[in-house]
Amino acid sequence: MNLKIFFNILAVFLIALLAVFSYFYLLPHQKANFGNEAKYLLIKKGESVNLIGANLDSLGAISSKADFVFFAKLLHKSSHLRVGRYSIKPNSSLATIIGMIERGESTPYNVTIPEGFNMGQISNLLETTIDIDLPQFRDAVTDRHYLDSLSITAGNLEGYLAPSTYNLYYDESPRRVVNKMVSHFFQSLPESFEAKARRLGLTMHQAVTLASLVEKEARLDSERPIIAAVYLNRMRKGWLLQCDPTVIYALGGLNRPLTRGDLEIDSPYNTYRNYGLPPGPITNPGVKALEAAVNPAPVGYLYFVARGDGSHVFSFTLDDHNTATARVKRNNGKR
Repeated sequence: MNLKIFFNILAVFLIALLAVFSYFYLLPHQKANFGNEAKYLLIKKGESVNLIGANLDSLGAISSKADFVFFAKLLHKSSHLRVGRYSIKPNSSLATIIGMIERGESTPYNVTIPEGFNMGQISNLLETTIDIDLPQFRDAVTDRHYLDSLSITAGNLEGYLAPSTYNLYYDESPRRVVNKMVSHFFQSLPESFEAKARRLGLTMHQAVTLASLVEKEARLDSERPIIAAVYLNRMRKGWLLQCDPTVIYALGGLNRPLTRGDLEIDSPYNTYRNYGLPPGPITNPGVKALEAAVNPAPVGYLYFVARGDGSHVFSFTLDDHNTATARVKRNNGKR
């Protein structure tokens, strides 16, 4: 009789264990409103198991915050849930969700760095998308040892953070992000870039700097090699480059037209006061601007003025340039 009771109790226990196992490991727990597509859960630094459970409940990924918290604590996983962005697929069990978060199997963001973004704009974009640590990012892009290893004489990596679309993880290490961008820059350099730069009398760093000026001035791909030629022609004559974007960079960015007073700013980046190229790039150029910098058009232009529609008028002489500038102002005034 005692043996029969024992086996009955054992059977009940095993059935209960099987039910718990099935509930936890096999059965999906999404609410009806979860839908048929994956949803993303973002876990930030310092979030508790209770908050994570509440966020999953809000997504409809689980039927009960209490169940999530109970099983996470039961399995001693509650203190091992990692920061990240997680893709919760339909019909996921509690075990699947908890295991994925514990292992840190997060999903990256596709982050696009546009051509012509400077370091400040890039850092702001990364902060809003992957919550990058800004002081650590600044340390990474100004690391003198790293700069020296790349033979970069400037004080930062401006110009070498290649515009592209990257797979970046939430809270990813700033140094890892910077390494990805710099690696992509060197991998995507146009063929024979450094050799072509030398033939123009430029170091590689100077060629990247020239490309950054082209990136900020040009809107049409067809004009990039012409604008590069204008700056090179002026350098050969020993003239000031008088590139407006360098002044804007020296001023930390502007949302208004430049004034005469702006052109007097005391900065090595002010090409209205300093001859030659600035000490480093003023933005991060794309491949087309880099290509143009070492393949300038065979033209003798020394001036250009923007029409206001993305194109420019190019001139050989100052008189022609002044005439073109006056004509552009008249035409723009009629719009």
